[in-house]
Amino acid sequence: MYFVSRLGEMEVSALGVSEQLLFFIFAIGSGFGVGTGIMIARRIGERNYEKANHTAAQAIAFTVLSSIIIAFVLYLNIPTILSVMKIEGHVAELAHIYISILIFGVPANFFIFQINSIVRATGNGNFQFYILFLTIVLNIIFAPIFIFGVGFIPKMGVAGAGLATASAQYIGAIVAIIAVLLNTTQINISFRKFRIDWNIIKRIVILGVPASLQLMVVSLNRIGITTFANQFGNEVLNTYILGLRVDLFVTMFIIATGAAIEVTTGQNLGANKLDRVYKYFKAALVQVSIIMVVLITLVFFFGKEFADIYTDNPLLIHNVDIYFKYTMFSYIPFALGIISLRVISGAGDYFRTLKIVVLANFLIQIPVAFLLSHYTSIGYEGIWLSFIITQIVFAILSFISLKNKKWLKVKV
Repeated sequence: MYFVSRLGEMEVSALGVSEQLLFFIFAIGSGFGVGTGIMIARRIGERNYEKANHTAAQAIAFTVLSSIIIAFVLYLNIPTILSVMKIEGHVAELAHIYISILIFGVPANFFIFQINSIVRATGNGNFQFYILFLTIVLNIIFAPIFIFGVGFIPKMGVAGAGLATASAQYIGAIVAIIAVLLNTTQINISFRKFRIDWNIIKRIVILGVPASLQLMVVSLNRIGITTFANQFGNEVLNTYILGLRVDLFVTMFIIATGAAIEVTTGQNLGANKLDRVYKYFKAALVQVSIIMVVLITLVFFFGKEFADIYTDNPLLIHNVDIYFKYTMFSYIPFALGIISLRVISGAGDYFRTLKIVVLANFLIQIPVAFLLSHYTSIGYEGIWLSFIITQIVFAILSFISLKNKKWLKVKV
């Protein structure tokens, strides 16, 4: 985003809009990865390592095939999707260019999701951060080269941003599979005498679809918020796009902790150690709460400095700072909600968590954001206020669902 911001505010808008759409697509790959991870974690908890390895091989084969099909379908429908999002003019043209290039990285992205889930299910939570760090560093190196041009490489603008990201993802995918095949990740995947096991594929889909739907709901929520922000002009749209960058950074710590809880829940339920599930849940809440307090403090005092990295527009910097003054109060309830939800999903009850996510994102935030922004005196700031209201409701619903223990009845 930093290098794209050097091109202009139109390019920033195009990239931000595109990322909302691509997040929707990546939700599918991430969801199937979650389904795989839940199954493997449970098998490892049962000490059934042969079945865990077999499940991993099936998941990888399924991911490769499905990701190619999804990328092809998306490529054919880019103009229609942008039209539905009411993205028009030069921003739509730039978004089309960016998505058309980045879409070729979808198979690599799906593959990384799947490998990370497989390895994380063994209890190795560091592997995904190594791959993430690698792809981020490569993207930082490639982006200025492809965007602005160097030597024989021409200036490609937003197309270069898409190419940089897709290239980084493919290198990350190659490194990930090499690490797994060299048995450095405690998982032994073999494709000798490989045959599709439809029973396992079916189970991955059954667990993965509600997980994917959850992320799709979040994505559609962001698309809705993007649409509302766009109605107030490009300035407000860019406020949301830049503010969301910090939100994603902050919530990354919450998501990572939630992923770890999901794995430990699956393993401990497989080993019939329910007491350890609650022990890790409480420890995670303490850990993530401390991190959130630190990050909220940083956002409160240095919000303007962050915005200044991406733009020299004083009004936009001021608007982003106001955005942070609202959304930072949503971080802690969001953390409580996610940690509670990941215990439930770790047990395999993704349909229960899906209901909560749909309720919070569709039935609470979208109507509240619309009503506050269009029918109150605070205007577009009502959109930012809706984040606080939504996450408080989300936290309450998630914690209540965790306490009723119905998720313990699910079989994986």
